[in-house]
Amino acid sequence: MVKVSIARRELPLYITAPLRVVIAMLGLLIAIIAASLTFNQHPTATLSLLINSFLDLNVFRYVTVFLPTALGLIIAYSGGLWNLGAEGQIVVGAMGAAFIALFTPLGAIEYAGVATSLLFSSVIGAAWALLAIILKIYFGINEALTTLMMNYIAYYLVDYLVYGPWRGRGVYGYPETDMIPVQCRLQRVPGYSFSLHTLITSLLFIILIFLFLYRTRVGISIRALSSSFRAVELSGLSSAKLAILAFTLSGALAGFAGGMEVLVYHRKLVPGAKIGAGMGYTSIMVAWLSSLNPIAVLISAYYVSALYIFSLAIQIGSTNVGDAITRMVIGSIFLLTIISEFLTRYRIVLRFGK
Repeated sequence: MVKVSIARRELPLYITAPLRVVIAMLGLLIAIIAASLTFNQHPTATLSLLINSFLDLNVFRYVTVFLPTALGLIIAYSGGLWNLGAEGQIVVGAMGAAFIALFTPLGAIEYAGVATSLLFSSVIGAAWALLAIILKIYFGINEALTTLMMNYIAYYLVDYLVYGPWRGRGVYGYPETDMIPVQCRLQRVPGYSFSLHTLITSLLFIILIFLFLYRTRVGISIRALSSSFRAVELSGLSSAKLAILAFTLSGALAGFAGGMEVLVYHRKLVPGAKIGAGMGYTSIMVAWLSSLNPIAVLISAYYVSALYIFSLAIQIGSTNVGDAITRMVIGSIFLLTIISEFLTRYRIVLRFGK
């Protein structure tokens, strides 16, 4: 009789790092093959298009969303907490920024409007995440299911606002608000759809999150949560408070990304599905592709962002075939990442006996 069991293990970095590179290369190969077969073009032409996508500076339009969002998810996942609600946290963050910009006097004040909008978007994102972790800690409700369902609540909440009380006066019936004041916008790089301010801020977040998780007692304790809540309690810190902190920081960074979407890209509040656009879900893959390393997340964010640019480049007319291909590729990479994560953390043990 064969008995199968799973034993935990940790492979060294010199094995896991090349494994991530192999996954990334397989993802690019899948993208080239899928696009070539769909559009009946030579693989070399598709490869050229893919290379140009990596060189297109508009890739930073997505990097500035994926970076802060994935960094927030890394904080939660490092503590063994399953935040699947980055999509909704981005959406409510955008709602918070739009509220400050459109309905308070601060929106008409240069610099102060931008700072307050981004701060409030972070607070709203943190509060949205806080609800889920409170339900887990005090009522035992699974945070993965809660955050996932709250994404749809966020969608419908914003939809209610843009179809109803917040609908703009000069939008000709479209479900969106008026444009936010010029003083509350972050200027884009001329000819591109991203802002240097948000890019620099996102890069600073990398350093701050790395130092927090690896150089502070609280950050190290959050990482220890994934191994043993009990061990953290014995060290003198409250595991419940650490979990709340990790989850709220995760939501705050996603909310911040949503605020930047309003101030830089949309410059108004639009329906929830257009704000999130699946980028919160994709950020989960960005976080895991980096092996939950705040430094490596810059590479994984750039990689996935380039695939988004590639999807736009191969779309024809008004079809969404290019977007479908990118989602298929990203889904394939996510699946490969999950499999590799399992293989690097666990091994299958076979025992033979009576």
